[in-house]
Amino acid sequence: MSESRPVIEVRDIGKSFGATRALDGVSVEFYPGEILAMVGANGAGKSTLIKIICGYHADHEGTIVVGGQEVRFHSPKHAYDAGIATVHQIINQGVVQSMSVYENLTLAELLGPGQKPFYDKRMLRQRAAEVAATIGLSVDLDEPVSDLSQSERQMIAIARALASQPKLLILDEPTSSLSDKEADRLFEVLERLRKTGVSILYVSHRLHEISRIADRVVVIRDGKLAGVLSRPFEVKQVVTAMVGELPKHAHVASRGADRSGDQVQLELRDLVVEPGGPAVNLTVRKGEVLGLTGLIGAGKSELAQVLFGMRPPVSGEILINGRSVRPKSIGDAIRKGVFYVPEDRANNAVIPMFTVRQNMTAPFLRVFQRFGAIMNVSAEQQRAREMIRSMGVKCESEEAEMDSLSGGNQQKVIVARWLLEQYELVILDEPFQGVDIRSRHDIGVYLRENIADRAAIVIATDLDEVIEVADRIVVMNAGRIRGEQDYRNLDRDQLLHWVSEEPEEVTTEEVSV
Repeated sequence: MSESRPVIEVRDIGKSFGATRALDGVSVEFYPGEILAMVGANGAGKSTLIKIICGYHADHEGTIVVGGQEVRFHSPKHAYDAGIATVHQIINQGVVQSMSVYENLTLAELLGPGQKPFYDKRMLRQRAAEVAATIGLSVDLDEPVSDLSQSERQMIAIARALASQPKLLILDEPTSSLSDKEADRLFEVLERLRKTGVSILYVSHRLHEISRIADRVVVIRDGKLAGVLSRPFEVKQVVTAMVGELPKHAHVASRGADRSGDQVQLELRDLVVEPGGPAVNLTVRKGEVLGLTGLIGAGKSELAQVLFGMRPPVSGEILINGRSVRPKSIGDAIRKGVFYVPEDRANNAVIPMFTVRQNMTAPFLRVFQRFGAIMNVSAEQQRAREMIRSMGVKCESEEAEMDSLSGGNQQKVIVARWLLEQYELVILDEPFQGVDIRSRHDIGVYLRENIADRAAIVIATDLDEVIEVADRIVVMNAGRIRGEQDYRNLDRDQLLHWVSEEPEEVTTEEVSV
């Protein structure tokens, strides 16, 4: 790399938010034809550095050099015009949900200078088809983006960024909502881009991805540059630079005796989630953390939504503590002690203009009411402070606005929300999206230490995430439960086989677990 001239350099970058020092003297060089990975714990300063490079934060210390010339970006448009394209971690910042797929894919043309009041739809659809083809995106170009899945929105944002033929492409947690197949397709595209001389900044907590594609790894720790690793590097080196030491598995010290004789907390009897779908039979025992995994579209989230009262089941029975329940609404589910951390944090969980405290306590305001109407704010603040400390949320205080937190810390707040009060069953749908390895560890430890005689279901597409936290792993495929394994007798190859079977290969025989 030393023989090449950097496409972009950032030199001695610093940034403070009030008393919080987010970045302190960070310098990084981006070379053509290189995939540079950037890692760091939640709140380490990665997102702040990205926002400075892409023109979101114009007020910062240090300099940015593009093509040998010092520049100061005053807006994201300014950075975009200089050849910097960014796909942010929060997917809905990269798409306009009220617009169609083809309009989203051709936003640059729609918003470009000299655009007439009426655009040529046929021409734009043709251009959108070309953009979609760059990464093999197959969706209805006329469909509203609001109707698409998280993974499809993510692919649209990535495709549009690639269409600008950037000098520097910044991808912030690009695979957090993608299936393994979609991620593989993205990696193939990145490999092609690298060969054309594009510089790529790849930010991810998924270290196996980084070890697969990165030429170098930049580690940010507490706002400072903690190290730069070049190939060959080991994952252990990366983790040590990030957090100081490798955390132990969340469950090692706390998993105990065989639970086979324990009482059942949740039982699903021939539960049909969707018309024409298979019947699901499942038991979760008291004190058990059940890991539910499978590819995107396997039926995991749909099952969770039925349990949380977001959609009615077609047929079958749900029993909690031996009592038949059928939540008629989200409020009804909460009253019955069923809590749910949704997958789509930006749309369905975070209240941006609210404080950390307000986001945590929103579903349980009645708990902090006195005389039926007056809020006991001091009790609410104390409970929020306890959860911030227990979950390791990095923020100025419980009164900090949610928008001031990094994506990973926002995720921890939303998880904390649903662990704040006593539950019968808590369902965490992709709780580790955008969360670093130590934060994942902290969430797992807190969940296990406080589960008592209740039950939890952790849903995750990433097999490593469920292996770390679960007592038992259940695999779903095409709406069916394909099999289960206890954490003490894991056969990873068998789990992968169940996960990756083609739908037509999935037997119609029901598996009760």
